[in-house]
Amino acid sequence: MWGLLRLTNKKAMPKDLTVYQDLGIKTDSHPFKSCLNAGLLNDVDEFFVKEVQEYWKRNYGKSVDPVLNIAFMNLTGIKDNRITPRQVLRKKILPLFNDYDMSIGYKDKNLYDVMINPTRSPKTVLKNINGNYFDTNNNSVDTASANKLLLEHNSDLIIKPSRTNNGKRIVKLKVEDENIYLDGEDVTIHHLEEMYAKNFIVQEAIEQHSSMAVPHPSSVNTLRLYTFRWKQGIKYLPSFARFGGNNHINDNTGTGGLCLGITDTGKFLNVAVDDDMRTYTHHPTTGYCFADLNPIPNFDEVKQFVKDCHKNILHLDVISWDIAISSDGKPIFIEANFSGPLWLGQFITQQPPFGDFTEEVLQHVSDKLKTIQPKLMKKDRLKKQKKEMKETRGQVDELKAQNKELKEMLKKKDKEL
Repeated sequence: MWGLLRLTNKKAMPKDLTVYQDLGIKTDSHPFKSCLNAGLLNDVDEFFVKEVQEYWKRNYGKSVDPVLNIAFMNLTGIKDNRITPRQVLRKKILPLFNDYDMSIGYKDKNLYDVMINPTRSPKTVLKNINGNYFDTNNNSVDTASANKLLLEHNSDLIIKPSRTNNGKRIVKLKVEDENIYLDGEDVTIHHLEEMYAKNFIVQEAIEQHSSMAVPHPSSVNTLRLYTFRWKQGIKYLPSFARFGGNNHINDNTGTGGLCLGITDTGKFLNVAVDDDMRTYTHHPTTGYCFADLNPIPNFDEVKQFVKDCHKNILHLDVISWDIAISSDGKPIFIEANFSGPLWLGQFITQQPPFGDFTEEVLQHVSDKLKTIQPKLMKKDRLKKQKKEMKETRGQVDELKAQNKELKEMLKKKDKEL
């Protein structure tokens, strides 16, 4: 019988997992565990699950894990067949649109001015690339000159690694009276080298717009805007804002931040989501009510800004952009990302990742998968290789055991003869 199952426990016990497994849900997956722990799998509408599978078979050619569709229904009350599984996004769709072998150069923050050349970005003070220093115009400088460049800026600076985008080791430097301070401690360029070794960038701190600052003033809060190269154009996809937490200076969810969906017109939704899919109407650090936020200023200009940035990246068709809004309401480029958790964004924006393009995209991907195997992200390739090696070792161990057993049998036969 198909119907509505209501699971009263927020966290289902192992014996209850068959309820989900019978619906095609992989109960050992990260999305399942996150949704279960967040209480987003309490109501399971089996009629809806059947509709989801019919939709995906029709548009994608095969059934899928419906856990995110169920969780989305529990969160929003909306039954949306288009909500896309994490594994389909990460291992099928994104690798078809993005050449991840080419992403390494594009993601180096020290090369943004060369590779992307955004019209507005924080002013770069100093670059360290493979241990060599460069000024804002990419002129090579020695260590003494690099230290002098820092001292010339009697203002707040931001230093961060140039080849990562996880929000870690981003710190504020304060320059006063020809001294550099980090967390109140007097430091020099040599201390920074000990901290970062190489491959880092120092930029002037930006003054953000009050609409973005007010929920958590300690951090530079950004917009995570998605663009998609599709049918000879750059399309804007459902996006969200990120607000820091716990008085950190960055806004990454991995360091306590929250994400809040935004509409196509730049208005904020009322409910934010954290990394564990918990929801908030008020910021947990400051108590600010998200419903009181003013819309993002000049949002049409902001969307066009990221579309223009995407035009210079030719090898990757799906990109997420971290964009700050300056005090004058203008967009400021912070960084580009090529492999963020697009699946989680569906819960933040309360929309499927490809919006109105979903059916076309799924049918396109389905057709492509008939003839080509997408090349996975490097991280996923390594995971796959490790899994295959583990399976091979298991097969070898099994063959050794069989060989040992066979030898013992032959030895026993010899004794009998």
